[in-house]
This record gives sequence, structure tokens and C-alpha cells, in this order.
Amino acid sequence: MYYHIMETIVLVEVRMKILVAGLGLIGASIAKSLKKNTSHYILGWNRTQSVTLKALEDGAIDETGTLDELIPQADITIINFYTDAIIPFVMENRDKFKKGSIVTDSCGIKTMICRTLEKEKFDFYYIGAHPMAGREVSGYDASLPTLFDNASFICTPTNAPKSKIDTVLELAREMGFKRTVVTTPEHHDEMIAFTSQIAHVLACSYVLSPLAPQHAGFSAGSYRDVSRVARINGEMWSELFIANKEPLINEIDDLVNNLEKFRAAIQDEDRDILIDLMAQANRIKEEIG
Repeated sequence: MYYHIMETIVLVEVRMKILVAGLGLIGASIAKSLKKNTSHYILGWNRTQSVTLKALEDGAIDETGTLDELIPQADITIINFYTDAIIPFVMENRDKFKKGSIVTDSCGIKTMICRTLEKEKFDFYYIGAHPMAGREVSGYDASLPTLFDNASFICTPTNAPKSKIDTVLELAREMGFKRTVVTTPEHHDEMIAFTSQIAHVLACSYVLSPLAPQHAGFSAGSYRDVSRVARINGEMWSELFIANKEPLINEIDDLVNNLEKFRAAIQDEDRDILIDLMAQANRIKEEIG
């Protein structure tokens, strides 16, 4: 007589303690997304204590306290500060992070941060990251548990082992990110200059026109599409622009060059060149989406 033994494999999720440091738009959305989509235990900290207490009351985090109390507990620490504050935070707290834990961030610029921290000898693993989502409004009250649904998550590791990188990528997928991308800090910054930063520069330049205040009654979709990201946090974005100076200046130079081509063709009333320029743009947009 033969017996067939059925084996049931149960995948058990490892419940981690995750510290979300900084509970503004991105940090609080990360905390809320983790609470909504995972069973991980969420520690939260914000410089303004009233924000931290609101997050605790809302159930966005499970526990708060001082950094001395929270950092040593965390299996993963996610830092959500302005660009210039991330490296000092890591260095000031380097002896507090749990041995073998992961420290990451959500900053939109990676080269300066990653290449500085990779030179240090830590007992933890720093892995740069960038959740590709945002809103025109900022602060805790603007945060959403669905902000990252179907968004892209970029990871820029330098000297972390694959197992730690995989942990970060799996956590992103648990949170609802549709696509994860692993690349170098330099390529990340080059691409972000094109896909994000130049768009903000263009939108701000566009609405600086003296005609902008008179747009009502004359504007429709084109105005809304181009001007939307001119609603901008100048303090944060000025840091990002300067930190990514060279790639962004390259993109501005390319944009100015292309605008000059249009200007010259219009000035010369050269319809053929205008048609060709727009045909090139249309072809590229059709190909790349």
C-alpha cells in the first residue's frame, strides 16, 4: 500500500521593528502604508512632538519615544529628512543603530549621501532609496496610506549584501510599490534631473511670466499640466537642486538649447523646421510613452 504525504508549506512573514524617523508627507505615508499593508511593528519619531503624538493617536505608528530608546530597537530605520540632514543624522547616531540592521532614507538625491556614507565602517548596512511619489502639499496632514500604490521604488545600494538589498525591495513591494529599480546613485541622480527636477524648474519658470496672473478664463489642460508642479516647497527643492547641481544644469542646458531652436524657427517663420521639431518630439513621445 502506498501513502502519499501532503506537505503544506507555510510562509511566515518575519515581523520587524521599523523606525520611521521624520513624519512629514513621505515619512508619515510610509508609516501609514506599513500599518495598512504589513504586520510590522512601527516606531515613529519626529522633531515636532505634537506631530509624533498625532501619528500615535491616528494609529500610524505603534510606539514613540526618544531616539536613544527607538534606534537600538529597529531592524530597519527609514530616515525622512531634507537632504542636508541625513548624513549628520546617521553619523551622530552611528553607535545607536542595531548591529546588522538596515538604515535607509527617502531622499530624492543619492550620490552625495551614498558616496559619503559608503566610506564609513558601520555595524549596520546603509542602503539608499527613493520612493517615487509625492503631492503638491506637504506635512503630516497631507500623508496617505495609499500614496505609494503602483508607484516605483528606486534602490541605490553601494556596499550592502544582496540579502539586505532584497529585504528593502521586498518591504517596498509589501507597501504597494508596483515596480522596484536597483541602480547606481549616479544614474539615479542623472535620471531624476530629467524626470523630476527639470519639470519643477520649467513649471516655476513658466508661471513667473507676467501673464500668469491673468490666466483665468484663458487656460485649460495645457496650462494645468505645465504649471501643476510649480506648487513647490522652495526650502526642500532648493537643497535638492543644489545637491544635484551638475546633472540638473545639463538638463537645463538641453532644455534651453531646444527652446532656442523653437525660438529661431518662429523668429524666421520657418514652418518646415517647426514641423520637423514637433514631429521629432511626437515620435519620441509615442515611442517612450
